[in-house]
Amino acid sequence: MKKKNDRNRIKIIGFLLVVCIVLGKTTSVLNYKDTGGGGGWQRFYHMPQKTADVMFFGSSHAHCTVDHGLLWDQYGIAGYTLSAGSQRLDSTYYFLKEAIRVQKPKIAVVEVWGTVLDGMEYSEEAIYRNTLGMHWSKNLFEFVDYMAAGMGESSSYRNRVLCKLPIIHSRYKELSKEDFKDDLPYMRGYRGSFDIVSFETPVKVSADQKADLNPVCEEYLYKIIELAKESGTQLVFMASPYILSEEEQMRFNKTAEIAAQESIPMLDYNQLRDEIGLDYAVDFRDSDHVNNSGAAKVTDHLARFLTANYELTDHRGDSKYKDWDLNKQYLDDKRETNRLNGLTDAGSYLQGVSTLQNRTVILSLNGNYMAAGDSYYDGLAALGICYEDYQKGGVWIFENGVPTLYLSGKEYSQKYPIKDGEIYVKSELHNEDCEDTELILNGKNYSFVENGLNILIYDQDTKQVIDHAGTDIYVSFEMIREDAAE
Repeated sequence: MKKKNDRNRIKIIGFLLVVCIVLGKTTSVLNYKDTGGGGGWQRFYHMPQKTADVMFFGSSHAHCTVDHGLLWDQYGIAGYTLSAGSQRLDSTYYFLKEAIRVQKPKIAVVEVWGTVLDGMEYSEEAIYRNTLGMHWSKNLFEFVDYMAAGMGESSSYRNRVLCKLPIIHSRYKELSKEDFKDDLPYMRGYRGSFDIVSFETPVKVSADQKADLNPVCEEYLYKIIELAKESGTQLVFMASPYILSEEEQMRFNKTAEIAAQESIPMLDYNQLRDEIGLDYAVDFRDSDHVNNSGAAKVTDHLARFLTANYELTDHRGDSKYKDWDLNKQYLDDKRETNRLNGLTDAGSYLQGVSTLQNRTVILSLNGNYMAAGDSYYDGLAALGICYEDYQKGGVWIFENGVPTLYLSGKEYSQKYPIKDGEIYVKSELHNEDCEDTELILNGKNYSFVENGLNILIYDQDTKQVIDHAGTDIYVSFEMIREDAAE
């Protein structure tokens, strides 16, 4: 009888383990992946413990301002931004609490936009955005309890949020491949922007002019301070620059006063705008956020402050930190995309492609590309393509600027292995005038121009398509993208 009972217990335990595994996987797939910015909870939990030396918290002012590519490339700082759009200080408190439990960062930089608000705002959107990505833990239970109480919701609503599945189960209709596999596992919390919107420089308010904080905002500012002290985490406050009112600046001044009383550094980049050379005509993407140019100025000053005042290890070259290398390369990819988008005609575009390094370029000359004679040749010559091969046409693959495959003519078929899959190039001639060309990267065909030039630029390390363009000889020599051609 005892053996039978033991077997039953083992079966029950096994069944419960299977249920937990299935539930965990189902929740992982169905859960919202984009919760408003930063690197996100998903990537946060995938980081090896104690690798993010400096973590950044707050609203979009945090993840739109701190450039992790620059932090890493220029200073070797392993940083991560864990934030959510429009986040209030109460949510920041719970984010910091969970980060201390899991990652134990040496330094926590809290962006203090929340101190200028008139109070805490509770909404269903806010509770979903801030809590659903967190793993089950005591911190999550406390956070959801707090949020549900603030919304005046019942315990049954709180339990639905804690269970997660009752909230996210309806997402099965909108699932995409990104729900099953993260396309940017190395992203540390900054995407950046090349947009430029000009503004008048805000009136500068003296640091002596102060306005009281909302009592609840002040309460959670002190709770963040106390949490950092209890955990031994070194705390830094920062205020990102934006087009703020005089009242908001006075509240930042009051926040700085509290920080000074508690011996906490505060970097208010609205007050430091002259020191960092902030230009309101070129450094903003919108009234609330800096663009890449503005972020670089803030990040460089912040990095110099951190390295001068804290003991931080330069992890560059350490294989354990390969995701920071990839994140920097990902941001470089975005800059290359922006640069290439600015080269509108085929000649300048091909000249621009010739300078690319550490990228894979797939290029084909299709159909009646010679209808305008040698119009493409000067640009292709910059890539090392000889005139004889230009006349034959076909497809070329370049690695780091060096041609590694050339298939001439209008009929070919070959697979080309890459790190994460394969490139398959194929061309068939149906009659004298109809060439059907395919440039297939990991199952997707990127060929869309029938008579002219197709080009695909890919980063095998970050697994990102940098650009996908072409030019139709019967239309113009202007570079177009597939969505514009449709």
